[in-house]
Amino acid sequence: MQIKVLSESMIEELKRSTECILENIGFHVPHKGMLNMAMKAGAKVDEAAMVIKIPAALLRELLTQVPSSYTIKGIDEKAYEVGSGKQHSLAIVTDPWIIDYETQMSRRPCLEDVRRHTIIAQKLEHITAISRMDFPVTDYSDSFSSLRALETHLMNHSKHYFVYAGSLESYNHWLDIGSILAQGKDLAKSNLMSVAVAVVSPLTLTDINVELLLSAAVHDFTVIPTICPMAGTTSPYSKAGTLLQGNAENIFLAALTQLVRPGNPFLYAFGPSRSNMRTGHDMYYTMDKVLWKAASTELAKSYGIPSAAECGGTMTYRYDQQNGAEGMLFMLAAQSTGSDFLCGIGSCHNANGMSAEMMLIQTAWLDAAKFLSKGISTDNLSMGIGSIANTGHGGNFLTDDLTIELLRSEEFFNSTLFDYTGGYENAPSILEKAHAMVEEMVENYQSPVPVNVREELGRYFRSLYGKMV
Repeated sequence: MQIKVLSESMIEELKRSTECILENIGFHVPHKGMLNMAMKAGAKVDEAAMVIKIPAALLRELLTQVPSSYTIKGIDEKAYEVGSGKQHSLAIVTDPWIIDYETQMSRRPCLEDVRRHTIIAQKLEHITAISRMDFPVTDYSDSFSSLRALETHLMNHSKHYFVYAGSLESYNHWLDIGSILAQGKDLAKSNLMSVAVAVVSPLTLTDINVELLLSAAVHDFTVIPTICPMAGTTSPYSKAGTLLQGNAENIFLAALTQLVRPGNPFLYAFGPSRSNMRTGHDMYYTMDKVLWKAASTELAKSYGIPSAAECGGTMTYRYDQQNGAEGMLFMLAAQSTGSDFLCGIGSCHNANGMSAEMMLIQTAWLDAAKFLSKGISTDNLSMGIGSIANTGHGGNFLTDDLTIELLRSEEFFNSTLFDYTGGYENAPSILEKAHAMVEEMVENYQSPVPVNVREELGRYFRSLYGKMV
């Protein structure tokens, strides 16, 4: 089962239109060093306007240097190849809002939320990498609130780090932290981190994000574009127009990454949304996203670039029918198109909220999406014929050989979170089951981070707190 929204001719038209945009309109890049670098590489640069235009021939040449696969690691030394055909998942551990289990209402995150969510991400086999929003916690109102959250996060997981730094100062902290996590090895060869570089839509790369790009390339960190055009406000008010702009912004950043350092890993990522033209609100997880997810993955594949897609997000914070319908559709769209990274496990509430329970529920949706994507195989249909023949007219298949053989297999979908009672009274809901699993996972947790690394991280953060007093 595969969701496909673009024909080959549509893909070629979008790619030609992308080349037209980057060759004739270009990108605003207010960074003199990058302007000079682009000019030397053969791009057309308007220094006064600070605009870089990349001729189609140069663009194609640069894109051939983007690796079709690359390796990431955690401090546990487990290595994963991205772009090899095997899908990986990214979990988030905090957002501006947390959906509280007891009240089922949104509230601001506290330090315990960060700890619990990090533990769950560490324990889930689905999860290869983890990210944390650079956001403060309610336990502290001082200038190091966000750093406290980061310390708690780092102390409790050993997986790959997706770095979403809110400032150059925060990013420099990550470089210091990376040196600690690398445990004496060369950070530039550790594959421990991937770094987000944001594009300001439409077609702008700020000086801060150029600095992030330059540093990521120096350290051989995978560059992850943060590209979130909003149809009607920061991109054209059409599905195709926003898709085109998002592709142009991705491809420009991919080309610029190769211009800085040929062969540097790059992950095609695209998070479009739609503006509510009545209220002005940004709507991130509308049904349009199903089509955009599939289309962006198809475009990335046409370039031979590894891709990421958000997975099971929802518009609502409620655990209701809308949540389930949106989340399962989004998960199926992201998983079935073969995106290399499924990002944002746990996200809901219009991409502004999350919960521990949603992390578990969305991984159950991921299992369901994987099952549906496999479809039905008729390879062993002859076994079914034999089963029918042996049972005969009016019999039953309770003790049939095929039943016994497949009884404990993955022939049929099964999930510990789904309700298979048929709605019997007092049967626990998917939310209740998820909450019980959360409590079990967090209880008596032992961090996988080596003691010496934890001690060194502790000293580093204490020194930062001392400087801020």
